[in-house]
Amino acid sequence: MSIGLGGRGNPLALLIQAKRYRSLIYSLVHRDITMRFRQSAFSFLWLVLQPLFLLLVYSFVFQVVMRVRWQDAAFSNGNVPVGLILFTGLSVYTLLADALIRCPAIISSSTSYVKKVVFPLALLPMIVVFSALVLAAIALALVVLISIGFIGHVSMWTPLIIVPLLALACMALGIGWYMAALGVYFRDINQITPFLSTILLFTAPICYPKTMVPEQFGRLLRFNPLTIPVETIRAMIFGGDFSFDVLGIYCLIAAVIMVTGYLFFQKLRVGFADVL
Repeated sequence: MSIGLGGRGNPLALLIQAKRYRSLIYSLVHRDITMRFRQSAFSFLWLVLQPLFLLLVYSFVFQVVMRVRWQDAAFSNGNVPVGLILFTGLSVYTLLADALIRCPAIISSSTSYVKKVVFPLALLPMIVVFSALVLAAIALALVVLISIGFIGHVSMWTPLIIVPLLALACMALGIGWYMAALGVYFRDINQITPFLSTILLFTAPICYPKTMVPEQFGRLLRFNPLTIPVETIRAMIFGGDFSFDVLGIYCLIAAVIMVTGYLFFQKLRVGFADVL
């Protein structure tokens, strides 16, 4: 019989138990990231090389070949390369995409933890999200360094990008708990979430500026959980307008989703062993 992370129905226990299992979380996140680059000659160097290569590809395709121009008056610096803008948005997107795509199968693929080992099952979605958070943070750090080198400066608000990034991580964690619990009982979710991830990608201002969206459809962007963190992080790095009030509301919503996702996971956890 497995145990969950924290007391059942007690969201505050989540923070206490997360601190208790911090060494285990670190070890599992380290292993999860290591598995991505196992048997590779450059090992952890790929954490930097991979996003760097992607950035070069985006820059070449969209700037050199397609000659795309990012017409968004929100940026105070008009010399920001399109590839850098796109790469920033996609780096944020992968944080939520990992939770959507990997979490539905995370419990069903770890039956030994469910049936044979006393293990805090709620850690498994956390490992997915924390690993994605590390990769996203590295990619955004690369964006900042290249912006300083290529453009010459970044916005004074750049250090605060950690706030919308962590808010999105909290939301992704809540969604991950929902998906992980539902994925045990409804295996078809594994087939649905990749399509949902794609929909979220193209209904957020990631590959295009929000000014290109017709006004009657522009309001729909607000319902995409990626819109606010993507827009805010870009504005904080490249210079532009953003609202602390909107960001604060988003953080509150993200916290609610995280807590309710945890409670939902704990509610359904009792039946995992029977189903698996």
